[in-house]
Amino acid sequence: MCNLLEATDGQVSRNGHLRMARFAQHFVDQLPFDANPIEYMQKEFKDLQDLQQTRSVLGRFGVSGQMQMQKIGTLSEGQKARVVFAWMAWKTPHILLLDEPTNCLDMETIDALADAIQDFEGGVVLVSHDIRLISQVAEEIWIVENGHVDKFNGDIKAYKELIRKRVESVTESLDKKKDVKK
Repeated sequence: MCNLLEATDGQVSRNGHLRMARFAQHFVDQLPFDANPIEYMQKEFKDLQDLQQTRSVLGRFGVSGQMQMQKIGTLSEGQKARVVFAWMAWKTPHILLLDEPTNCLDMETIDALADAIQDFEGGVVLVSHDIRLISQVAEEIWIVENGHVDKFNGDIKAYKELIRKRVESVTESLDKKKDVKK
């Protein structure tokens, strides 16, 4: 989806007007640690050159006051994530690609993220192990395993039950093997 890999089979076509914004699991790799959030946003977006407007955009994501003037490298992981979320919002994407966006977020920020995803009118692809976030936003669940991607017909509670049964089955199988060895 991000053109990071070449297709090994088939064809990939993408509308030239499509705007995607990606929150990568290792999002900090996209941030310049020697710039402050204001400098970063103004470098990224030529239409965001007014200082007050830039401060306002960052402030909406909890990057406010002195934090806006600190070098990004000195911010906490959660604060850096907020800078990336501000960047994503200003990009006005049609599709959000979110790869483990909750890893360094507190509960309040995760809830705010869930609200933002629910309000977003575009498409969202979410990769997450955070059951709390998934239960708040998922309309479809796709399972990636054994080289396949399949749609799961059920909600997150049904998926959790499926996983629980699989774990129980593996545990029972291991217990039987232990009994045979005795």
